[in-house]
Amino acid sequence: MTVRSTLSGEVEDFEFRDILRHLDRESAHFVIRLETHHTGRLVTVVQPHDLIRDSIDLPGLAHRLKQSLGTSGDVENGRIILHGDHRDQAKNELLKLGILADNIEVI
Repeated sequence: MTVRSTLSGEVEDFEFRDILRHLDRESAHFVIRLETHHTGRLVTVVQPHDLIRDSIDLPGLAHRLKQSLGTSGDVENGRIILHGDHRDQAKNELLKLGILADNIEVI
């Protein structure tokens, strides 16, 4: 499906899914916190808000975070678990992805 816009006399084509992705980034809310994992290790937990959890590619996001932060981790129960304290770096990566700073809560 294509949406046409005549702003400033130009006709632009946008894919509907691109518009939805943009809206998802604006409405996405993440909580980033440090926890002690059941193994006793410190882990950074990146948890999306319940309302958007189904619309986010958590394994893909986890892969990108692990690769850019140089750490290991996994997706468990709808949360991204990163080994070590990476709260600030994880926030910076989410900002690079277009998530608004107001929608990222670091605890």
